[in-house]
Amino acid sequence: MSRRQFARTLSGDLSSNWRSQGSEANAMNINVATFGATGHLGSYVHASCCLHGFTNIIPFRFRAGTSGVRMLKHLGDGTVGQNFDTDYEIDKEFVVKSILEKVDNVINVVGAWQEPTIYEHSQSWFSMEAVNVEWPRMLARWSREMGILRFVHISMVGADLNSPSKLLRQKAMAEQAVLEEFPTATIIRSTDVFHENDFHYSKYLKAQKYWKVVPVANRGLRIHQPVFAGDIGEAATRALYLNHTEGRIAELGGPVRFTTNDYLRWCSECNGTLHLIAHVPKWMWRIGTKLNERLPFHKGFILGTRAPSWNQDWLDRQFLDNCAMPERDPELMDWEDFGIPREDLYRMEEKYFITSLMWTRENPLLENGKGL
Repeated sequence: MSRRQFARTLSGDLSSNWRSQGSEANAMNINVATFGATGHLGSYVHASCCLHGFTNIIPFRFRAGTSGVRMLKHLGDGTVGQNFDTDYEIDKEFVVKSILEKVDNVINVVGAWQEPTIYEHSQSWFSMEAVNVEWPRMLARWSREMGILRFVHISMVGADLNSPSKLLRQKAMAEQAVLEEFPTATIIRSTDVFHENDFHYSKYLKAQKYWKVVPVANRGLRIHQPVFAGDIGEAATRALYLNHTEGRIAELGGPVRFTTNDYLRWCSECNGTLHLIAHVPKWMWRIGTKLNERLPFHKGFILGTRAPSWNQDWLDRQFLDNCAMPERDPELMDWEDFGIPREDLYRMEEKYFITSLMWTRENPLLENGKGL
């Protein structure tokens, strides 16, 4: 399958050179600050910017430390002068503006899918609404005040003010806030992303390995359309220099749709394990996710617990299909609007097979999954 990175040439045309024309992008002085680059999706957005040869500023939260940004500094040409890391905090206007004054383009991938104050020993003093709604609003306002040319905001498919999911309601409010403060912003709604060690589909693989019987909500009938994080990163990068994306919303999903049961059946075939699932009623899930949020038995709970992936808001989203449907509104953009052929999108079985093997029961090459 052809996986080419496209970049602008000096004449303004799109180049199909697989080397990405990095020198041309540097000569054009394309620079970008990717807020949230140390996250799961943000790291792929930053990697795509590096492949296009952009000059990058990598903001990271000071309290989170430099471990997340360490692996991002060597991307791209691997030399000094392309990636610059700096610390910031979302409530420090003068710090954020000092970053914005050095770039012309901004990508926001910051988001929180769990209320930080709901579990013990949290390392964050910001609420979920502050991260998902107020931060995009402030960043868009400060970007407009600092004369930023292009602003790209990553949202979620299913964002709706009337959604039963708190997260999806906040994503819808963030979209409205961004467009109010920065009318020419590009908003990209993404379905659930997958990559080598994501926080969505890897949890089912972990449950297959350790629990043997996987509990599922909604009888496993939720429809998924997972998209590779690198494809979303490529779309966000191209949105910086495609003028027709200004002030528009895109809904982007993967090339294949399947149910939760179909996914678990495929994983069991890859792992050589039995396909055993348990249909747990919603009221029982509600009790389990509540306990999962409150109990501090998560990785690193002594220094501050990580948010559990199976929480109550995750349970609410299991009864909502996760499908991108740009055809329902002619104003919504699709992959073709970014110059990305749908047949070039990564399928889960192409990129996720190695991750599936990591969690398998018997795999001598990966030391029985102990690497994770």
